[in-house]
Amino acid sequence: MTKSIRKQKDIENRRNEILDAVERIYEKGFFDSVTMDDIAKEAEFTKQTLYAYFKGKDEIMASIYVRAANRINSMIKTKLDEKAGMTGYEKLDLMRIVFTEIAISKPFYTKMMSIYQLKDLREFKDLGIYDEILAKNANLTNYMTDCILRGKQDGSIALTVDAQSGVLFLKALILGTVSMVVYNEQYIRQELGLSPFESLKTIFEFSMRAFTAK
Repeated sequence: MTKSIRKQKDIENRRNEILDAVERIYEKGFFDSVTMDDIAKEAEFTKQTLYAYFKGKDEIMASIYVRAANRINSMIKTKLDEKAGMTGYEKLDLMRIVFTEIAISKPFYTKMMSIYQLKDLREFKDLGIYDEILAKNANLTNYMTDCILRGKQDGSIALTVDAQSGVLFLKALILGTVSMVVYNEQYIRQELGLSPFESLKTIFEFSMRAFTAK
């Protein structure tokens, strides 16, 4: 391993340690009022060390969003590898399964997705991860488009479904559903008698019928 590669790996490890600390803070229930001092304390670094790896709290939070996207991509890939010969619809439906599982196992990621999907991407230009965020969003769009086109070819998705319209629908569905579950959990529990998991599962299952070939 060359010196430059070793240095880059050390930087990546430190950044991950800081992001791990942020996740631990969230799990303790102290996320909304967290400060850089809190993160430094949890990570057992000085605040100056934090600023050596991140420009500030905004970049740390955005990096959690990127981490969430990586986790989702990894989970989808794993499920694709587990089952060969999936139809386009089945591949598309993997997103419902993965987003639901994420909501259960990593609720913090769900919260980050709801926050950063609503942001103007131009806000990320000064954070150093702007291109990476654009790439993650493009990957998801390409995956959805490929699934819809494949499904129309194999007969699992209705021929009347327009790929671009389908992608827009799915992105709005994900954004709206995740945001509702994150910010209206109390209402959902009290008025509808559903847990966040049950809400996601119900909405996604109902909405996916729009793609099914009759």
